[in-house]
Amino acid sequence: MPVIRPFQFGDIVLVQRLGRQSTKLNVVQSLLQPQSAIWASLSAIVPWNDAKVTTHVLRQQGHGLVGIGYLQARKRPGRPEVEIATLAPGLETTRGHPAIWEKLLSHYNAVAAQQQIARIYVDVPDQPLPVNTFSHVGFRTYTRQSIWRLARHELTTYPHPVTAKIRPQNKADEWALRQLYARTVPESVQIAEGMNSPTPVRPPILDWWQVGACNCHVLEQRGDVVGSVQIVAGERGFWLQLWADFLNPDSYVVHQLVRHALATIAHRSAYQPIYVGVCDYHGSLGALLSDYGFAPITDRAKMVRPVMQWVREVILEPSVILKQTAPVIGAPFTLPIPPELALPRYGSKDRPSPARVLMAHSLKASSWIRCDGKASGVVAAVVHSAPPALAQSPAYIDGAGAG
Repeated sequence: MPVIRPFQFGDIVLVQRLGRQSTKLNVVQSLLQPQSAIWASLSAIVPWNDAKVTTHVLRQQGHGLVGIGYLQARKRPGRPEVEIATLAPGLETTRGHPAIWEKLLSHYNAVAAQQQIARIYVDVPDQPLPVNTFSHVGFRTYTRQSIWRLARHELTTYPHPVTAKIRPQNKADEWALRQLYARTVPESVQIAEGMNSPTPVRPPILDWWQVGACNCHVLEQRGDVVGSVQIVAGERGFWLQLWADFLNPDSYVVHQLVRHALATIAHRSAYQPIYVGVCDYHGSLGALLSDYGFAPITDRAKMVRPVMQWVREVILEPSVILKQTAPVIGAPFTLPIPPELALPRYGSKDRPSPARVLMAHSLKASSWIRCDGKASGVVAAVVHSAPPALAQSPAYIDGAGAG
């Protein structure tokens, strides 16, 4: 069984030996400020370093293809994201094999899920073997990028004028830059960069998590921000990140941003190359850069893998509850009749007065009065309120009288 564990001090010799055969996957860091694998591994012991690099070492005995290797991942400061920085040994070396990379990447995906990491990014050479190796473990390509370079000695004299209004970026430009990013970047790329994730993150136009010191400048036209450029200074070069509507036939904004960035770098005394990343949705930016002396040096594929996480939530499940009701016991109820209005039974010698008979009928309409008195008015009233079938019965007529 393969043993993959975090870096320990006993792995220094192994990491140093495989470091000469490793593949650097973070192109910005490898161009501007390369770092040795040993120093990157030791940076994890600094507790206050949010951008620390974690190293995982693979050791497997008795396997012809998968033996030893390591993976280094760098966390983006203040974001639930990491970047795969180094994998060793490289696929082009004699010890390299895609199975080593796949085992290390599968293991790190499980580690990232425990650390509440939402996305894992990698920037690989745009070649079939590395791209397919990452695709086998769940990564997908969301854009491709070409790296253009301008040699520093070609910038000794810079005659191009800058006529646009370009100033340093400030806090008030955040909303306008968000709108610029939403207009100029495809929706699929925005989703891959975490714009629709449950955990809100700042778009790349407002954030810089790579190495180097970043200075941001915006271009205004009639009070609106229509372009931006990030100028990053590293130990071994400069990096330019341009933001504008590259599909606009009028390339005035892009020209002004490039000229402003080159003029800013020309004022410094460092003689270092200048790099620009051109994505596949940047239109004719590459042709524009060639007018200033830039030339492409490499092609990269930017890939991402979302990390699946278990989420515990309380869900209210509806259930049917049958409540028992108390039994209902019926009880007869009859409206009592005052004693002075009680009627005598049929055949009694005491006969009530017509007024009492009428009052008793009004109090108890459901009882029909049987009397043989000769009060024709009372009998007519009683017969009028009785049902027709009952009023015509012989018993009722006999009791009421012919009146």
